[in-house]
Amino acid sequence: MSQEAGSAAPGWAGKWWFWLPWPLLVVLDLWSKHAVFTFLADTYPDITENLRKHTVWEGWLSFDLVAWGNPGTIWGLFQGSTIPLMVLRCCAVVALFWFARNTRPAARLQQFVLSLVLAGALGNLYDNFFRADRTVRDFLRFEGTWPQPWGFPAFNVADSCITVGAITLFLLLWREDGKRTEDRKAEGPKVS
Repeated sequence: MSQEAGSAAPGWAGKWWFWLPWPLLVVLDLWSKHAVFTFLADTYPDITENLRKHTVWEGWLSFDLVAWGNPGTIWGLFQGSTIPLMVLRCCAVVALFWFARNTRPAARLQQFVLSLVLAGALGNLYDNFFRADRTVRDFLRFEGTWPQPWGFPAFNVADSCITVGAITLFLLLWREDGKRTEDRKAEGPKVS
């Protein structure tokens, strides 16, 4: 079986851009969730967890720390689907390792964005498996008044990793697909 120029056999050699970021990001995610939830519990002990809110700044853009348990997924989607989402996240973790193993060592940005998505999945899975109610801890909340009143769903570091990683991965794959299409056009029609 021949391989394309510049590609290598699947494996883990030269994949530091995948292996280094995700453990650090998982630690950051879990630490930040713990720090904010502990701060809110200590500051507002008489208020039920899901009602705790601490305003960091107010104005046309407001930022609050909240202690919300999300039984759904990013942006509050699929509320009440915790178990199916746990299964999906576990499958995503397996798929991400497979994709990373099959990513070329030279494709550092692709390795990095796979690492971002993996970190997010693992951070949220931790909450699913270890919180009594299986919800994911969300604590960053933004609201605004311009151009009209709006509120962005609460999120966490893991959600940020998934969002940035998934959008960047989509753009990378889209660019790669466009390049392959251009290469085929440049080759011209095949003669039999």
